[in-house]
Amino acid sequence: MAYIGNSPANVGNYQILDDISSSFNGSLTTFALATNSVAITPTKAGQVLISINGVLQEPDNTGTDGFKVSASNVVFSSAPASGDTFWGVFQGAAVDIGTPSDDVVDTIHIKDNAITADKIAAGAVVADIATGGVTTAKIADDAVTVDKLANAINTEIAANTAKTGITSGQASAITANTAKTGITSGQASAITANTAKVTNATHTGDVTGSGALTIATDAVTTTKILDGAITAAKINSAVALGGPSLGTASVIRTNAQTISENITIGSTTNGMSAGPITIADGYTVTVNGNWSVV
Repeated sequence: MAYIGNSPANVGNYQILDDISSSFNGSLTTFALATNSVAITPTKAGQVLISINGVLQEPDNTGTDGFKVSASNVVFSSAPASGDTFWGVFQGAAVDIGTPSDDVVDTIHIKDNAITADKIAAGAVVADIATGGVTTAKIADDAVTVDKLANAINTEIAANTAKTGITSGQASAITANTAKTGITSGQASAITANTAKVTNATHTGDVTGSGALTIATDAVTTTKILDGAITAAKINSAVALGGPSLGTASVIRTNAQTISENITIGSTTNGMSAGPITIADGYTVTVNGNWSVV
């Protein structure tokens, strides 16, 4: 057929599918797709035209109606019956556009953000920093190494003579370790001799003194003692410690009615309990001395 202008480009690459009707049996729904016995793999149902008994089937990627494709298979929503006819066309094969000629891909044809660092030739992009463009805020802490300092500064630092922003007299004093900013010469001498200790203010009340501090007698009351802070070693041996009791002046002494631990009464020890006493299962009281239950 003749055309006005250029002939249409042959870009379809349509392929007739191999006949699969011989496998129709009324129960199978999945069949392999091939053209000239070579498997094809459509990416979606719309790339395939399929007819059963002369009726075009609806492409449905969900598989609810008509058919869907799965890898190299067609999956019908209902099984074709034995004797049904079939024809199909695969119309979605990728078309090779070839390799673009040199210098034909211009800026407008390149997608934004498509050029990665790997695509840029080494040295192809060079950016210059303007003189004075690197401010202090742009320099990371500890980023300036000795090699980045001017030789004159390195020399002064090495000689310990460069002290920016101070007088030559102060620089000499620092070098000699005699300049102590904000203190008197006497204090400076005391610091050098390691004999100057700043005097504490004079304290009064529960804690007194201006050097070594002293806690006043009877200043530590019960409320000032942390719970659980008094150990047995802190209690004077002259203090008599009684057991649990009830009433004013501990008039009634008490003890538990059940023993839930192993106890041994030594041969030189006398013990007494108010009864009745029950020894819990699994525990024993070994009496080598004397134990009275009243």
